[in-house]
Amino acid sequence: MASQRTKTVYHQNNLSGYIGNWRLLMNQMLRVQPPIDIPQELVSLGDNTHDLSVMLSYLDAKLTILEETPLIAGQKIDYLAYAEARSFLKVCYLLVRILFDDISGVIKYFYDKNEPNSGVTKSFNDLLNRAKNGKLPEDLSTLLRRTIVQFPKMKDRRDDLGHFYESLLISFKKDKDGKTILGHFSTKGRTSKEYEDIRQYFGFILCEYQKLIDNLLDHFDTKFVDWYRFKPHRDLNIYEGYAGIMLWWAYRYGDYRHEDLQVSEG
Repeated sequence: MASQRTKTVYHQNNLSGYIGNWRLLMNQMLRVQPPIDIPQELVSLGDNTHDLSVMLSYLDAKLTILEETPLIAGQKIDYLAYAEARSFLKVCYLLVRILFDDISGVIKYFYDKNEPNSGVTKSFNDLLNRAKNGKLPEDLSTLLRRTIVQFPKMKDRRDDLGHFYESLLISFKKDKDGKTILGHFSTKGRTSKEYEDIRQYFGFILCEYQKLIDNLLDHFDTKFVDWYRFKPHRDLNIYEGYAGIMLWWAYRYGDYRHEDLQVSEG
């Protein structure tokens, strides 16, 4: 069931659609031989985008159940909702980490074909390190440095879960108006135990992810003109249901804004 918090979202900046328009023009208009297949990196991006959207929806539903359970003496929480929320939270960490590697793979796909000695890697973390150390083209390094803030922290938490046997627990807190807010922390202490709102945290990550796509498409506009003598057009995308969840979380909880973004509250 898609989250009831999701609204209809309109945005032109969609990486899959952009690359799809490039491929269509190359195959049908320019008739390149052999015809270009859908890059596997793009297939992975589409699959993982869908999976993360589903997990965010399920996570949101379980968080809502926990938020609506009164925090009073003797009141038991919904332990099934709690256990499921922890599971969905962990999967969201894993999937959003993979999405950044998918983006790195797409960048590598085009640079390998057009600037094969550029130093672009399929690991997003390696890509960031190369940007910091001046081992990438300067325009790409600048793009990454000005966009990425939250990723290193999220990457470390994902590594804690995948490599250091961490578990995440959900915490409960009342705000000044008596509303229940849910945070998360680790069991072993590698991940900070400071209170952190779950939706806001993922909202910031998804905001950063979408800003990366925005900046990458602007970057590709320039590079594609150099590489292919044209730039793909950007269609207006209408996101509803699962398709709109990632953008909605970025907008609602991560304060993502863009001149081409529209959110329908109706």
